[in-house]
Amino acid sequence: MTISEADNWEICSSSGMKYGQFVDWEKIDPEAAKKYQQILRSEHQQLKTMARDGFWAMPHTLRAKAYYHIIHSINSIRAVTPDRDVYYELTKKLFGEQKRSSHPSLLPLFFSRYCLNKAGLNSAKKVLLCLGKYFIDMNFCPILPALVSLILHFSEDEAECFYSVSRLICYNDPNKRYIDQTFLTYRASCMTFGDLANKCCRGIRKLIASSHQNLFEFYSDWIMWIFADLPFTYAIRVLDVYLLEGYKVLYRVALALLDLYKVSVSSRVADVEDFRTDMKRFVQNVARHCTAEKLLERAFKISVPTRRDLNLLFTANKDIKYSIPTNMNPVSTYVSKRLPVETVDFNNFRSSVVTGTEMRVIWAWIPERFALFSPFRLFSTAEHERTLVFGAFLSTDVAERRKQDSEELVYFGTGECLVFTVSFLLYTLLISMCPLSGGDGGHALCLQRDLQGGYTEPCETFKSIALCKRDFKIQSLEVWGIQNSISISHCFPYK
Repeated sequence: MTISEADNWEICSSSGMKYGQFVDWEKIDPEAAKKYQQILRSEHQQLKTMARDGFWAMPHTLRAKAYYHIIHSINSIRAVTPDRDVYYELTKKLFGEQKRSSHPSLLPLFFSRYCLNKAGLNSAKKVLLCLGKYFIDMNFCPILPALVSLILHFSEDEAECFYSVSRLICYNDPNKRYIDQTFLTYRASCMTFGDLANKCCRGIRKLIASSHQNLFEFYSDWIMWIFADLPFTYAIRVLDVYLLEGYKVLYRVALALLDLYKVSVSSRVADVEDFRTDMKRFVQNVARHCTAEKLLERAFKISVPTRRDLNLLFTANKDIKYSIPTNMNPVSTYVSKRLPVETVDFNNFRSSVVTGTEMRVIWAWIPERFALFSPFRLFSTAEHERTLVFGAFLSTDVAERRKQDSEELVYFGTGECLVFTVSFLLYTLLISMCPLSGGDGGHALCLQRDLQGGYTEPCETFKSIALCKRDFKIQSLEVWGIQNSISISHCFPYK
């Protein structure tokens, strides 16, 4: 996406009018001055509370000073963060003494939502080009134009904006990161959001999956809901908190938007042709549904994992092997593209137990890093003898079910394990990353060794009720795996 203006654009453009530069604003607004002194005296935890409450939302000058203080307090692990002098050197190398630039202006269409005048747009272009020149390893960052535009509002000049954004880029604590800088990390963040949404907004997941639209593509827009579609006054309140709390806040806000959307769309599902477009339109008009303060209030009521657990999930998603289609170039710092997805063809899906539509719903429940790949049938009672012991997909050693110092069996698995029922037929899918003890309160699903029957009970581990009446007989049973994640060529030879 590029704006339609010509490639040649003015390097410097100014109205020549800087109102208030001779005014001592602290004398005019002493209350703002007192607030700023309170900000300077506050510890990080106090600042987080202030940000959530909108302490420096007004006036504009107070927010600018608060941002300067917060951003300059961010401690980077990197040895060097580029400063003003680096920016001046970069602009000299890139533009020299030119009055106009022929550098391509790769600015998204949503720039108009951030209320920049002509001078502001040109300054944003310069800062973005300099950031791209300095951070050569940063090859995919769709939110960068929005961040530059928002921070430019509260910067003294271009050099300060460049320095502020650079500090966010340089910060690399994995448990409190700010910006995805590669296609790989951006994609992992989208998958992580999908996992969170599957836990927190189950209703919308079922609606989209049942509509035969791609759930992962829908989730891949999540961060642009905030940094492209959200109105300016909402986006700036998110930025207040984001500068102090990092990426986790973005997950919270996007989940809150999704939760609001679920309420809005539930009564008009039949009229929605494209959920991605409909969600984008909903976020752009979110003011009809709640205020910025209510949105943040809703966001912080959502229970999400700790930063450490989020990072573990993010890392697991990042480590998934995938290939980029040959017709896609991910090396684009500013331009957002659709993520490559291995589409599962549920229309041609064949099973003796479930329909393609039912499998689409089931597939929407499993973690994103597995749902990207096609399901592959490993076992079916219609094609195999019933002497096979029932198994499950586990990424940890099955031997972990036994204690190291005894033969006693123990429960193991993670919160990603799940049980479900569709059309009163029973299935089980167990997906595990690391051992986790548990299992009190009944067996969610238990099959007999001969696969003739089994039973189900309310289970505290899954917070689930019995999937049907306690005892049942098995008419047909299938085991499905993830095609690209395990070797299946010799698992179950056909008879």
